[in-house]
Amino acid sequence: MKEKTLQTCSLEEWKFSIAHDFHLTIEVQHNPYKIPHHRLFSMAARKNLNRRFLFVSKILGKHIPVPPSISLLGGAALAAAHLETVYGKKTALMPAIIEAIIQGKNCEETYQLMKKNPFSLPEPTIFIGFAETATALGHAVFDCFSHGGTYIHTTRERIPEMESLISFEEEHSHATSHRYYSIDENLLKSSNPIVLIDDEITTGKTALNFITAIQEKYPRKDYVVASLLDWRSEEDRQRFRFTASQLGVGIQTVSLISGRIRVEESVNRELAKTRFSTNKKEVLSYEPQVNIQKLYFDDLFSNKLPFSSINALGEKNETPYLLETGRFGITSKDKNTIDEAAKAIGSALGKMRKGKNTLCLGTGEFMYLPMRIAAHMGEGVMYHSTTRSPIFPERKENYAVQNAFSFESPDDPEIINYLYNIPYGYYDDLYLFFERETKLDGLRPLVEVLKKLGIFHLYFVFCLGRKNI
Repeated sequence: MKEKTLQTCSLEEWKFSIAHDFHLTIEVQHNPYKIPHHRLFSMAARKNLNRRFLFVSKILGKHIPVPPSISLLGGAALAAAHLETVYGKKTALMPAIIEAIIQGKNCEETYQLMKKNPFSLPEPTIFIGFAETATALGHAVFDCFSHGGTYIHTTRERIPEMESLISFEEEHSHATSHRYYSIDENLLKSSNPIVLIDDEITTGKTALNFITAIQEKYPRKDYVVASLLDWRSEEDRQRFRFTASQLGVGIQTVSLISGRIRVEESVNRELAKTRFSTNKKEVLSYEPQVNIQKLYFDDLFSNKLPFSSINALGEKNETPYLLETGRFGITSKDKNTIDEAAKAIGSALGKMRKGKNTLCLGTGEFMYLPMRIAAHMGEGVMYHSTTRSPIFPERKENYAVQNAFSFESPDDPEIINYLYNIPYGYYDDLYLFFERETKLDGLRPLVEVLKKLGIFHLYFVFCLGRKNI
C-alpha cells in the first residue's frame, strides 16, 4: 500500500492505495494531541461490499500485535480526552500518556502511574463498548476512573435465559446485530449520561442507531460518542445534529484525531466476494511438534453468572460467564477483583514462558482480561485477538495485514474467525485465552491453524472452570 503525503493549505492529506481499484484520501482536520497518524492506524481492504476499507488500529490490540500496555494507554488517552472535551477538565497525566503512545516507550510505567492516580468523574456515567472490536477499549476507558462509572459492552452472542434490553444494527458490518444484556435492569432507567465507545467512527450510523434504540425505552438528556478516530463527513455530522434535535438530546463526540476521507473506487465484485483463504506463503510442508497445555484459573474469579449461550446450530454452551468481562455490567467496585486476578494469572503464566518472544491472544469479544493478564507476563510479550473481520492480506509496505489465517469459531462452526499478522516461527510461546470452556471438537480447526505457526509451546488458558462440559 503506497502512502503519499500532500499539503493542502494548513492541513495534511494522505493518500492510500489500498487495492488496484481502490484509493482513499485522508485529511486530518483536528489533532489536538499532535499524534502522528501512522502511530495510530494503517489501512487494509475489507471483504465487505458495504465498506471495502478498514482503519486497522496500531494501539487497539485487535488485528495487529502490540505491547498490552500500549492498548491500555489508548483507553487512558480517550478517558482523559473525554474529561477535557465534555467537562473542560485537563488531566496532569495526559502529556505523559500521549508521549508514551507516540514513542512506544515507558508505556507500562505510565500505565501503572495512571492506575495509582485514577481520574475523577464529575458525575455518574454509563460507559458502553461496542462489540466486537471495542470491548477492551471501552473497558480500558472505564477502568481509568476511580469511582462513579458503570461499564457494559454489547455482544453478538445469544443468551437464552435473558432478554436483550436493547437491540440495534451495525449496517456496514460483517455481523450486523448487536444485543445488550444486563444483570441490572435499572441501569438504563437512570438519567446518567451514556458514553458509547468505539475504535473509530466513519459515518456514526451505528452510534445513532443505538442512541435511538435507547431513547425509545430509556430516555435521558446526554450522550457522548467517544472513539480513537472520527472520519465523519459534514453530511454525517449534520445527521448527528438532526438526530439530537429530533430526539431532544445532546450528543457530544470525543476523539484523538478527526478529519475527512474521500474514496475513489471501481468495485470489483468478484474480488470482493472471493472466499477468504489462508496465506499459503506462511504454511510450510511440515508442522512442528507442539506442546499443548490447558490451564484453568477459575478460582480467581468469584462472580460467575449461570447463563448459557446458543449458537447458530442451536447448540448450548452451559459454562457460566464471568461478571468481570463487563458483558453484563460491572461497577467500580469490581475493579479490584480484575486487578488481583490479572496480576496473579500473569505472574503464573510469565514463569512458564520458554523464550523471549511471547504472543497472547484474546478470543472474539474476550479481550480486556487477557490484555490485562498479558501486561503482567514480563518483557517481550505481544497481544492481540482473534476476530470476525474478514480482511484481504497482502505483503506490501505499510499495508496493515501482512498474513492471515481462517478457522471455524470454537463456539460456533457457522462463524468463520480470523487471525492476522503472525510471522512464522517468530514467537516462542503462545497463550490463547478463553472466557468459557468449549468442547474439544470445537477447538480442532483453531488448533490446526496454530500448529502451522512454528510456535512449539502452546497454552490454552481458561479463566473459568469446567462445569457441564
